[in-house]
Amino acid sequence: MDRLNKEIEDRGERRLDNVGKKELFDKDRHPHSANHYKDEWGFVKKKGARENIAYQMQYLEFMINLYNDYQFYLTIESLLCKNLMVTISSIIESALTSILEEGYSGITAGTNQDRNFKSMIELAYTKGLIGRNMKYKLQGLRRTRNSIHLSSIDYQEHTAYEPEDVNRHLDLLENFRNDLQENLG
Repeated sequence: MDRLNKEIEDRGERRLDNVGKKELFDKDRHPHSANHYKDEWGFVKKKGARENIAYQMQYLEFMINLYNDYQFYLTIESLLCKNLMVTISSIIESALTSILEEGYSGITAGTNQDRNFKSMIELAYTKGLIGRNMKYKLQGLRRTRNSIHLSSIDYQEHTAYEPEDVNRHLDLLENFRNDLQENLG
């Protein structure tokens, strides 16, 4: 298997490493800027969390464009879908954790010492950040995310993940963001 080609070792000049490579997408297919996503997720007060969410949103958009513009088959398609769902889960978990730990007006993690994804979803529901339907959908996404391990012998990865699942979770991500934005004022 080939290794990643990295010609410039100086991390301060790492953009120069891509100068000689061909463009993957036309300019109009490049992901939105990180600032675009920072604005969309502006209700997340913690700067580091908001920035990381923006970077993951860029990556998500890049992977969607890659899927939509190129042919993917069987295993590669399934694993790309898996990666997209993990990314969606990570964005949601980051937003919940940040919001519940930042101390928004009347919203804190309080004495909740168990800051895992499941407890954060429950706490967000209890604090009125998300509704019952969103809570159940997020718990479903969490279960999907938790079952994504190579050690499972109950299914084959080349057929386990479908584009329809990703689209359902992309809709969930957008609804989640809208709910938080609305409930946080």
